[in-house]
Amino acid sequence: MALPTINKRKVSLTQSQRQMRPVIPLEPENPKGLREKLMYRKSVDIMNKLPILRKLDIDKFRNSYKHNLCLDMLTTGFHMSFCELVTLIRQQMERREAAGPESFLWTKPLLQDQRPKLDLLKYYTTKAESANREDNIEEEYTARYELAQSYTHDPDDQWLADHFFSTCLEVARRQDTAESRMLAEGLCNVGVCLQKNHHYREAAKHFESYHKLSLNHEDDWKLQNGVSFYTDSCVKLFAIYTIIGLELGRSVDDNDNEASLQMLIQALEMSKKSQDKKLEGEASYNLGLAYQKVNELDNALTHLYTFYKACQGDSDNEGTGQACDAIAKIYARQGNKEMSVEFLKRFVELTEKTGLEREYCLACYNLGNVCNSVGNYDEATEYFSKAYNISRVLEDPLSTNINRVQYGIAVAHRMMGKFANHVLIGDRLCVTRLLHWKSCKRAEFDQLIPDTDPRAALNILLPPLLTEKDKETDERKEERAEGDESASDDEQHHASAHFVT
Repeated sequence: MALPTINKRKVSLTQSQRQMRPVIPLEPENPKGLREKLMYRKSVDIMNKLPILRKLDIDKFRNSYKHNLCLDMLTTGFHMSFCELVTLIRQQMERREAAGPESFLWTKPLLQDQRPKLDLLKYYTTKAESANREDNIEEEYTARYELAQSYTHDPDDQWLADHFFSTCLEVARRQDTAESRMLAEGLCNVGVCLQKNHHYREAAKHFESYHKLSLNHEDDWKLQNGVSFYTDSCVKLFAIYTIIGLELGRSVDDNDNEASLQMLIQALEMSKKSQDKKLEGEASYNLGLAYQKVNELDNALTHLYTFYKACQGDSDNEGTGQACDAIAKIYARQGNKEMSVEFLKRFVELTEKTGLEREYCLACYNLGNVCNSVGNYDEATEYFSKAYNISRVLEDPLSTNINRVQYGIAVAHRMMGKFANHVLIGDRLCVTRLLHWKSCKRAEFDQLIPDTDPRAALNILLPPLLTEKDKETDERKEERAEGDESASDDEQHHASAHFVT
């Protein structure tokens, strides 16, 4: 084999010479016949029909789709779009590595392996970069907004929607005008993204800015569904204030409870500004429960009655039942047993009509408790029996055990008066029934007692425990009775003296 010559010049090839032409097969030296000649001509025709391949064409098959797409973006001059795409791919990889191989992120497909998403990113980012070069803010904002909207449907792509909504807000802030519809829309979208990611305080700040911008354009700026930006901002502020207020209300700290009240009051104000009665009723219900927690029962009743009337106006049986239950609990804490029983009976009727079994079970349980506390043991037994049977049907072991115990207590209270009656009478029949119940726990106290004893017609019921107010009234009655007895003694003495004379 001959070595190449020294200092041989390199011949520079032109672009056409760099193209790789197909290799034409050699003609056989001694064709044996017509068949070989036809085969040779056929192979030459096939090779001539093949496309002329360049190095770039070959690299498209050798490199990954992401590599070719990035190379195309760089060669066409879209360097900023290339940097943004690479940054997003790197962010996803970093989150994936931080989560670890046992997380759900490792089961999700990577952005760099999804061709449709890469094509979509390339199209809109290059379009936005072109608009940025021409200083066309509206077109740049529109391109990024459409790209963000395309990722809002899939929960796995929410991080991409968050990124492009944030860039939309950055683009909108570059406008010269302070009050811009584009800026208001950008603040709203970023606030929604922050709320989904549980950053409620930051979301509230964005919604407040959104509300301020839409305040002077209530009639001009409207969404696609016809709702004004102002009404939409009031609804979003109501929702975020309610979330923050309820979170603070779960704390035991008094300062957090006070902050919770302030947040829920602001939520009520925003619901009134939105002119939505349903939201106003919901805000009143949450505020009423918050006032109940801090023992401001009168304020709690006021707001709960507002919720009760709003639910009745909308024919919302479920909401009306919730209001009845909450109002009954407050009346019970105030010592107004009659009103508590009245609202609990309404709660039972509503849940029975609507077929809400769990709510019906809760209503029967609460009403049984109140009836048991006021000494109405027959109704308490009836409602605890219903609650027990429903909890068994629902296969709720915790509720079943609680209702079983309460039902047994109510039955014992109902039997207590008749049991005491048998003990006080004490004849042979009563003692026999007492011994029979003692041995086999089978009560026969509901049966009639023969009139052999003058006390047989009595039905002795043990009174409920006396409160401090009841004790004071009893003491006053005793003092009055003692005064009446002394007066009657004097009258009898004067009458006897007059009879003697």
